[in-house]
Amino acid sequence: MKGILAGEGFADRAGVFLRAGLDLRSIWDPSAPPPGGAEFAAISLPPKAAGKAALTALRSGLHVLCSPPFCVSTAELEELREAAGTAGRTIFPLQPWEKAPALRGLEKALDDRLAGEIDYVSIKAAYEGAAAEPELWQVFSLLLCTARRPPAAIEARMPEGGPMAFHVHFPGADGFAHVSRGEESPWLSIRLSGKAGRIETDGRSIRLDVKGVGSRTVEFQGGLEPGRTRHEWLAAELADFRAEADGELPRGSGLRNARYCVKLLRNAAYSASVRSAAVPL
Repeated sequence: MKGILAGEGFADRAGVFLRAGLDLRSIWDPSAPPPGGAEFAAISLPPKAAGKAALTALRSGLHVLCSPPFCVSTAELEELREAAGTAGRTIFPLQPWEKAPALRGLEKALDDRLAGEIDYVSIKAAYEGAAAEPELWQVFSLLLCTARRPPAAIEARMPEGGPMAFHVHFPGADGFAHVSRGEESPWLSIRLSGKAGRIETDGRSIRLDVKGVGSRTVEFQGGLEPGRTRHEWLAAELADFRAEADGELPRGSGLRNARYCVKLLRNAAYSASVRSAAVPL
């Protein structure tokens, strides 16, 4: 597939794209119509600009691959989803961290209900940089894929330059996230519990303490570090995009928890600004 690039986020990953059969041939300025001959647009821009560029690309008949967050509201997300459906095209936010072996193992443990019904999730993530919206999208995505239910409300504290804290209320469960920034090296901790036990991961291993299995630790190669992506994870994610664009995967499956991530980002900022106890979603 021949593609065009808007933004600089994927410029140093052209080789990974090419190995996935995606040829980023030219730079696209979204203020102008997309050039002819392109089949998809890879968009890595701030959310407001990304949403406009994605809408232009979809209405021009292109598939869209984008870095999250790629819009500023659920209304804009639904407009993008509708445009993709009308054009028969795909909009696919990249979340390559989901291909990390430890997270795949965690997903399998949750599928097998080793800990039973999950009622508590805690995520601690340390980032080297400022931990802005792309990093918070990653944290909220991890909360959603471990809690496995739609969020009901969020309480947030986001002091300027300091660590951020979030309490996400789920029906029958609570999710907590603590995000620090400006660290010397990134690190991750995910802990969850249910009626049958506890599961923990640091991105490199999974520790189980559950009924019927006992205490066990499983090690994985290729540890997950917040804010960093390994080429093989990106390649696997690009393969899923290609499969969805080719009709081998259901159209829209790549959006995953995008709607709730957008809601959590928006309402977290509001909660922090007014120091609200909890903002309904």
